[in-house]
Parts: sequence; structure tokens; C-alpha cells
Amino acid sequence: MIARAARALFAVLLGAAPSQAARADEIADFYRGKRVTLLISGPAGSGYDVYARLLANNLGKYIPGAPQIVPQNMPAAAGLVLANTAYNSGARDGTLLLTLHFNLPLYQAMGGQGVRFDAGKLIGLGRLLASNAVIGVSASSKSGVKTIDDARERQSVIGGTGPTSNATIYPTILNNLTGAKFRVVSGYEGENGVFLAMERGEIDGFGSYSYLTFKSVKPDYLEKKLFHPIVQWGARREEAWPDTPTAIDIARTPEDKRAMELASAGPDLGFSYFMPPEVPAPRVAALRKAFDDMTRDPAFLAEAARLKMDLRPAPARDIEALVANVVHAPVEAVERLTRLMDASGAVQCLDFARAELCAKPETKPD
Repeated sequence: MIARAARALFAVLLGAAPSQAARADEIADFYRGKRVTLLISGPAGSGYDVYARLLANNLGKYIPGAPQIVPQNMPAAAGLVLANTAYNSGARDGTLLLTLHFNLPLYQAMGGQGVRFDAGKLIGLGRLLASNAVIGVSASSKSGVKTIDDARERQSVIGGTGPTSNATIYPTILNNLTGAKFRVVSGYEGENGVFLAMERGEIDGFGSYSYLTFKSVKPDYLEKKLFHPIVQWGARREEAWPDTPTAIDIARTPEDKRAMELASAGPDLGFSYFMPPEVPAPRVAALRKAFDDMTRDPAFLAEAARLKMDLRPAPARDIEALVANVVHAPVEAVERLTRLMDASGAVQCLDFARAELCAKPETKPD
């Protein structure tokens, strides 16, 4: 009886091995000699670009068949054009990867114009980096704004990129939530355009930039304290900015706190990578394994350290859950955040001096 069981087990193992090998060979055969396009939602030199190119330079080594990963920048409209293009006409065979600008799931949840994708149906690959974003004012600015309280008393001009970018959205939210007087000038091409304008004195500050991207791309701004951090966006404060409040900290009502939690979800998504829907499951599994293997490989970690690029990796299931939490957020939270993002300012604001809400009249159509 034991011998019979042993023979049966041997037969199972004998049958399983060729099947597994065939699947591995199938993946390798598909990717061998292929070019995998990685669409990047930021311009050259941006944080999105720098980290995506780190991915492009390394991921292929871990994919069976070792395909070449080819980065391609598509920064128009803060990643909206990229998301629409990848979702509607991008290859769905495992030869297309994309960055997802971390505010786009929220933009979709709020019914943003021009959305022709469903972020909840994108297939996650993994995340390389996430850290709090911050709105900041240059230390050389003549506005005198150094804190959120200062921003309520004095106007400062803040540079933004596109209408869906956090660089535009965050200061608008603060205007409505706190009565701050940020004047947002939108339309700069990526973060580099904003910082160049700030260095020239054309604007006072920037609407959004992440802590770890500062460390890797613009370390002087941190080391020489070239800007004043005003408000952080994330679930908790960065250790480097213990005295700078988060947007959640400064929200005074449960309704506003929930809205700020929703608005702060983007930084946790960070520099994450996705595939369009309908990629065959075996290729999804192979690509995810390659990503996870890469982020655990001491050689890759050493390269990132040499380049002074911090990593806070996360697996595919985590980034898919983050997106799902945003696109399926409660209607009440989405509606409140929508009002706070209204650039006309016809929403509630918070008067810190009196610690009470001051409501501005809403106009209604006839």
C-alpha cells in the first residue's frame, strides 16, 4: 500500500514538473527579444521619471526572457493623457507598464473631466517609493509665509502643473479649509518647471513635492533648508518634519478629517506601477514576481543606495487596495472634498483665530 502511494506521488510529481517548466518556458519564449514600454507620467528629470528609469534599467533582468524595458515620457495634463492612452489603446499582452500619477484615482472618484479610464481595473505591479508630499514656500520668498497661519494672513504665489496634479489641488484645498491665501499659477511642465520659476523669483513656492524625492533628486533643498514646509499630506508626519502639521491634523471636524484622509491617500500610492486590464494572468504573475525579486535583491538595493535613491517598496496587492479605497470612497467624503477643491472659494473655511467655521454663501443655479 505504501509502495502504491509512493508510485502515485511520483507520478503526480512527474506530471507536474513538465507542466511548470512549460509555463516558465512559455513566459520566457514570449518575452525573449521583446521590448516592454514603460510610460512615465512626469517629464525628464522629475521624481516620476528618475524612479521609473531606475525600474526600467533593472526589471528586465528578473523577467524570464530578459526583455528590454523602454521608458517613454508622457507628462501631458499631469498623467491624464497617459492614463487614457494606456487604458484605451495600450497593449494588453504584458508589454506595457505605466506610472499612475497618484492623484488620478481621486480625480476619477470626483468625476473629473476627461477621465476615460477606470483606475480600479488597472493591474498592479508594485511600488518603489512613497512618502509624504508637502506644500512649501521658498526661504528666499518675500511673501513672509513660513507656516499655515502665515498663509492665512499673507498671499503667496504657488506654482502648479496640471489641473489634476496635487501641486494645484493641495493649495486650493488649504485655501478653502483654512482660509489660506495661496494664489495658484498652474500650467508649469512638471516639478522642474515649478522649481525653476521659484528659483528665478517668479513664484513663491510649490504646491506638492515628496520628502523622499527631495532626498534623491533635490537634496540641497533639505540640507540647506531652502524652503519652509507648510503642510504635509500623508497619514502621519515625516520624522524630518515633526513640527509641520498634516492636512488631517488641521481639519477640525470629522467630515473634514475624512475628506483629508481621502486627499492624503495619493502620497501612499507614491511611485507605483501598473498594467492595463486583461493582461494574461501568467504574465501578470511573472511580472509581479520579477518586481518583488528585484526589490529584494541586494544588488538592486545597493544600486539604489549608490544613486542616493530611497526606497519604500510595496507589493501589487497593496497598491491595488489603495486605489480601490479611493475610487470606492464614501459619497459624503468625496462630495466634501469636491467642495474643498472648488477654486472659486464658495465653500466653508476655518477661522483658526476664533476656532469656528465661517461659511461663505453658496450660489445656486436658477
